[in-house]
Amino acid sequence: MRKRLVVLVALLFTFAAVGALFAQSDVAQQVFMNKLDKAKAVAFKGQVLSHDVKCHCFVLKTAKGELTLLDDYAKFMDEYDQAKGLKAGAEVTGHYKTVDHIHYATDIHYAKG
Repeated sequence: MRKRLVVLVALLFTFAAVGALFAQSDVAQQVFMNKLDKAKAVAFKGQVLSHDVKCHCFVLKTAKGELTLLDDYAKFMDEYDQAKGLKAGAEVTGHYKTVDHIHYATDIHYAKG
């Protein structure tokens, strides 16, 4: 009986710990999304130097120098989850927001020309 009680307490502790981790993760995500919503959108225009699909980041050559952006929240050519189609060498325009010193692209389009 005592062994079952110990196992039951261990299971309850495990479930409580896992639940707390998930709740903390949801809160952190909501805090980030609030910061992203409130951040000022900045326009960019440049040539794609590289795009790493696995890390969701791309580097642009702009008039002010190189700019590294994350594409996690980007709408590419009016579609989400399509930024993997961004081609190196292409001229692009769009907007980004900065949260905690990291630039997140919010929309990307091939430059019309």
